[in-house]
Amino acid sequence: MQGYKKKRQLAFEEREQELLYLAEELMDTLGFAALTMDKLVAACDYSKGTVYNHFSSKEDLLCAICTRSMQVELQLFERALQFNGNSREKLLALCFAYRLHALLNPTQFYCVLSAKTPAVLEKASPVRLEQQQELEQALSAVADAVFEQAVLNGELTDGRGHSAGEFTFAIWALMFGTNALFNAASEAHMLKPLSADQTLLLNTNLLLDGMKFSPLSHEHDYAQSWQRVADEIFAEEVALIKRNGE
Repeated sequence: MQGYKKKRQLAFEEREQELLYLAEELMDTLGFAALTMDKLVAACDYSKGTVYNHFSSKEDLLCAICTRSMQVELQLFERALQFNGNSREKLLALCFAYRLHALLNPTQFYCVLSAKTPAVLEKASPVRLEQQQELEQALSAVADAVFEQAVLNGELTDGRGHSAGEFTFAIWALMFGTNALFNAASEAHMLKPLSADQTLLLNTNLLLDGMKFSPLSHEHDYAQSWQRVADEIFAEEVALIKRNGE
């Protein structure tokens, strides 16, 4: 009996992942606003009742995609932490991982903000919202730990009493904004002459230099560190992006 329940649960989880994948495809094609539960039902091989057994509403579906996005992001972050470098280089590796996520999973990347609108938060299931909150805390904790270690090592002197969480928000805001602009507005006049990777690295260095996070950018070759992260940690993902012409 226990084995039967386990198989049913596994089948349920696999079906849910299939539905999430289909929903992402629909959003890629139609856009966020055009996604409906009826369109998801029409695109899959399951009944309307089965689909609603997984997602109580469109908002619940968006929340589930957001959850999957953060799960993927956390896996990339955990790999980034394996980079052999100082605290600032490890933070750079996290930024590289975030860039990969934005390129490889653009729908998931943008869905994180959509899932934070009041309409979604009001209609998503409590279980999904709890999962989302736990993942947010886990993601923040990764970057917080790097900043905290930098303070302990004397690499980051915080004379104004800022918390690790404040530093983490600053780097997240910078990375989200830069990635979003390059992904969605790459044809804008200001962006056309710029290299996304070089600009991301420049923006990150400007922010971290402003924090007095040592070694400063004139003391260390962070372009080489960025390339090492690509070669040593994420070579497979980088090769995939190149093949896709991202």
